[in-house]
Amino acid sequence: MTSIDGVDFTEAPGEVEGSPYWVDLWGCVNGYRIGMQVKPDSFHSASVSVYQGGTKSGMRKGHDKFESDYGGKVFTTNLTHGEPPEYMVRAISEEIVRLRNLPSGDHC
Repeated sequence: MTSIDGVDFTEAPGEVEGSPYWVDLWGCVNGYRIGMQVKPDSFHSASVSVYQGGTKSGMRKGHDKFESDYGGKVFTTNLTHGEPPEYMVRAISEEIVRLRNLPSGDHC
């Protein structure tokens, strides 16, 4: 399990993991959900070819739908020893702060 700024990220249920949202892990912040889509380390080099076009566009739309339905952003990242890279931790931390500053939600 990954934890960032006191938010535990656990496996998302099946209805969230695949289409339409494409979220592998999610956490709860102030009644809102924040998500992570986990890719293999090879994702960055493969992203130019494999994840171009319709697949990437569909995932982006799913992430936008997740944010609309659950309130928080989805971050696409790889995990090394179960943890995202430092630059991604910073981005996720910023989203956690944003969600904590909103009125309480009712998504979790």
